[in-house]
This record gives sequence, C-alpha cells and structure tokens, in this order.
Amino acid sequence: MIPLRKTAGAHTKAFIATVASLALVFVGGAMSVSAAPAPPDTGFNETNAGVVKYQPFAPTEVTRARQVNAPMSQKKADRLARIFGFDKDKAFTKKQYTAFVSGKGRPAGFTKAEARKAAQLTRLSVEYLSNTTGNTYQRIIDGEEVTVNLGSYGLIVSKDGMLKVPANCPDPSSPKFSECSPVRQINWVLAPDAICDNPDLAKSPPAGVPCGYMGAWMRSNKARGTLKELYSSAYAREVPYASQSQDDAKTAQLIYVDRADGSAATVGVPVAPAMWILNYLLVYALNPEAARFFPAYWASIPEEVVTAIQESDNGQVPYSDYMQYFTN
Repeated sequence: MIPLRKTAGAHTKAFIATVASLALVFVGGAMSVSAAPAPPDTGFNETNAGVVKYQPFAPTEVTRARQVNAPMSQKKADRLARIFGFDKDKAFTKKQYTAFVSGKGRPAGFTKAEARKAAQLTRLSVEYLSNTTGNTYQRIIDGEEVTVNLGSYGLIVSKDGMLKVPANCPDPSSPKFSECSPVRQINWVLAPDAICDNPDLAKSPPAGVPCGYMGAWMRSNKARGTLKELYSSAYAREVPYASQSQDDAKTAQLIYVDRADGSAATVGVPVAPAMWILNYLLVYALNPEAARFFPAYWASIPEEVVTAIQESDNGQVPYSDYMQYFTN
C-alpha cells in the first residue's frame, strides 16, 4: 500500500498490496535498496531482512515441532505493533472491518460488484497470510477435505489445489494476471490514486478488480487516521525492501536463508523479515485480532518441494503430491 494522493519519488513506481500476501508487491519500475548490513544471525540477505532496527522482532526459525505454524498471542501482537510504531487505537474498528470485508460502505464511483470483489480479495488475502494453527482453511484434495496449515513456510494452497507462494503469478501485464491469487490481485484494490489515475504507470487491473478502492473507502468511512498511522509506522521504511525482495524472487517467489552453521534453508517471500513486517502492519491496521495469527516462526520448505516448485513451469505444484512433507 502506498500513500494515497502522494505522487513523488518511488511511490509513483510501485505500490504494495496488503493482506494480502501477500507477496504483496506489484512493481511498475525498478527500485534500488540501500541498507546497513543485516545482523549475521538473521541468515537473510540485507534486502530480505529489511530495516535493521526491526529485524530482532521478525519471526525466527523454528527449533521444535510445536513451533511450526504457531501463531502469536494477542499480547505479543499488540506489543509488536507498538514497537513498529502503530497505535492499536488507530486500527479499523470492528464495525469498520466488518463493513469493509462485507462490501458495505461503498464509496461513490464504485459499483456494488466492485465492492464485493474488494471484500472478497481482502478476506482471502487475510486468510492466506494468517494461516497458522487456529486459523486454518480447507481444500478438497483427491476427493477428501484436507486442512491447510502452511503459514510458517510462506506457502498457500489455492482453491484448485495448487501449492505455491502467495505472490506467484504470471507477469502482471499479461492477460493471465486475472488467474493470480487474491494476495496478488489485491494490489489494485490498495493502489494509490497516482497509479489508478495514470495509465502510464501501470497496466489496467484485471476485469472487475477496483483500482484504488481501499483508499476511497477509508476517505468515505472515517478511516483516514488508519492510513496516516500506517505511513508513520515501520511500514513506510520496509516498502523498498519488500518490493525488491519480491522482484528478486521472480516466478517461484522462493528466497534462501544462510544458517549460522553453514547450511541453507528455503522459504516463501512472506516470512522474510521485510515482507513479514510490512504485511503484518497492513493486516493489523485492518484487524488486530487477525494479525495475531501471523506465523511467529518460519520453517524451511522441504527440499523435495523446493525442487519441484523450481522445476515447474509456473512456480506451483499439486498439493496432493507433496502434502506428506508438511507438519500440520
């Protein structure tokens, strides 16, 4: 998410999606990142690690099985928000959140269908990004209902049963962009006016996805303070890192971690510090109670799954072929 009506600098070249997760960055142009070296114990490169000040508060690798896909307590979630500079009192009220994800409070200039679409994308994006124990979802796999719990890996299972990183997607300028996950499509819902009003900065959104809807909704529903608080928080400082992180990860949206013992791990972009903090703040701004289900730890994707995703044509594989490798 980029500040609405702000058109200067890199904000005219990119906008960050929320909830989304997802992998939640659509980049209209290259963005350079300059940062102090990440602390050596994070394992992530400086782009994926993001702002040094906030790295100690991002998820760390699991050290025991019960930590895989474990959420946070609400107390910890609220403490992190304070550390990241977001006042809980500035978040959406329960009434505002319920209205937004129900397609209510539609601002002028948008259709009922667009309001419903924005609501649907938001609900699904929050569900994917906060997919931990206590907030699982179901998929029909080989004719049976299967519970999906993959938040610590930075992975999701789409409704058609494909395992992938949330931001996995064809080129956003291609006709197939409409096939992307909700976490990627929601970029348009969160786009600033500078993007929506200027076709030279980005391609048109997929049919039915309302460009700039969230900002318009906030202005029409007494939520300007939420947006202002978001951009005074760590979110604004993590934007360039998260943007570059997703750009570097290309189609598969996998990134690599160097452990202190010299071994390597692989995760989806959403659990890298920069992207995790950015997405966390976005979801917290919408619903603090949902944000507490963000994964408290990250877990390395099994090597067999990493290889399959890397070797696939589109960065996704059937979950039915690989679900035995995961701990739920």
